[in-house]
Amino acid sequence: MRSAAVARPARPRRRPNLLLLLVALLACAVAAVQAAKDYYAVMGIDRRADDRTIKKAYRKLAQKLHPDKHPDKSDEFVQLSDAYQVLSDPEQRKIYDRYGEDGVKRHQQQAGSGGGHHDPMNVFRNFFGGHGFGGPQGVPRGPGKQYNLEVDLADMYKGRTVTIQHQRSIICPGCDGSGARNKGDIHSCEACSGQGIRIVQQQIAPGFVTRAQMQCDKCRGQGRVIKHKCDRCHGNKVVAETVELEVEISPGAQEGEEIVFEGEADESPDHEAGDVVFRVKSVPSKGTFRRRDTHLYTTHAISLGDALLGFEHALAHFDHVLPLRRTGVTQPGWVQTVRGQGMPRRDGSGHGDLFVEYVVVMPDEIDGDLQTAFEKIFGRPAVRDGRNATHAAHDEL
Repeated sequence: MRSAAVARPARPRRRPNLLLLLVALLACAVAAVQAAKDYYAVMGIDRRADDRTIKKAYRKLAQKLHPDKHPDKSDEFVQLSDAYQVLSDPEQRKIYDRYGEDGVKRHQQQAGSGGGHHDPMNVFRNFFGGHGFGGPQGVPRGPGKQYNLEVDLADMYKGRTVTIQHQRSIICPGCDGSGARNKGDIHSCEACSGQGIRIVQQQIAPGFVTRAQMQCDKCRGQGRVIKHKCDRCHGNKVVAETVELEVEISPGAQEGEEIVFEGEADESPDHEAGDVVFRVKSVPSKGTFRRRDTHLYTTHAISLGDALLGFEHALAHFDHVLPLRRTGVTQPGWVQTVRGQGMPRRDGSGHGDLFVEYVVVMPDEIDGDLQTAFEKIFGRPAVRDGRNATHAAHDEL
C-alpha cells in the first residue's frame, strides 16, 4: 500500500528586500546626477569659485570656443553659455548647487523664462559689451610676448621646471573692462553721436571748403564717454598683474625649442590675449660638455703615463659617473665614441652618443731617476745646462 501523502505547509510569500530596493534607487539617482552636465566642470572652476573667477573663466573659454574660430566646438560653446548664465546669477546658482540642472529648469519655467537654452551669441555680446569681434574673421588677437630662456645644458639633459615671474595686463576686475564706475556712467558720445568719427569742414581757399573724416577727439574713436571712471583702473580698463608660469623643460629639449602658454599675454576688452612663448637655449655647462643635436662632446685630460700605459678613469656625467678605460697607447687628440651616453632623444628611442677627445698633459719637467729611465728608453742623453750657443739661440727664438 502506498503511504498517504503528507500535506506540506504553504510557503510564505517573500517580501521585497527593502535594502536592495534602496540601493537600486540610489544607483539610479547617482546615474541621473552623473548624466546631468556639471556646470563647474564645463567652466573648469571649483565649486567655491567667486564671481571674478567665473567671469575670468568665461572670458577665456568663450574666446577659445567661439564658432567663428572653431565651428566644430559649437556644442561646447552652447554648454559654456548655459553654465555661465546659471553660475553668474546668485539665485540660480544656489538652486543649481542644491537641485542640479533640473531644478534650475523648473525654476526658469516657473519664472516664465521657458527653461530652455539662452542664445549663446547674446550671452557673448552682453558680456563683451557688444564688441570684441571684428566680423567674420573672429576675435581680434592681441600681440604675444616672446622670451629667451637660457638654462644649463644639464637642465636640458635631465629636464627641469622653471618658475618665471610674468607681468601682464588683465581685465580690470573692478569694472569688468568697461572703465566706468558702473554701467550707468557710460554714455554715447554727443560730439560724434556714438559713431567714433566726425566730419570736419575746412576752408582751403576763399569759396573752397573741404570735408574730412577724422577720429572723434572727445571719445577717441570709441563712440562712448565715461562720466565717472573706475576707481581701480582709472578708466584704463586693465590693471597690472604678476603671475607665475611653470615652464617645463623636457629631457632632451632641442636648442631653440618653443614652449607656448596660450592666452597668457596682455588682456584687453577689445581683443583676445596673445600667447607667451619661451624659446629655450642652453648656456655652457658647468662641466665640459658641448652639444650637437643629440650628441655630446667633451675633452678629457690624461697624463703621459696614462697615454703610454693605459688607464681607468671616472668621468662625471650629468646624473651619473661614467667609467673610461683604455689599454695600450692613447694618441693625443684621439676621440673615443661612447654609445648611448649623449642627449635623450625626444621620441623616446634612447640617447645619442658621447664623443671623448683625449688631451695628453705633459709634465713641466723631469729629473732624477725618471730622466735617467727616459734616456735609457730613447737611447740618448737629455740636453743639460751648458748647452752650446746654437741651442741657446734656438730657445730664445
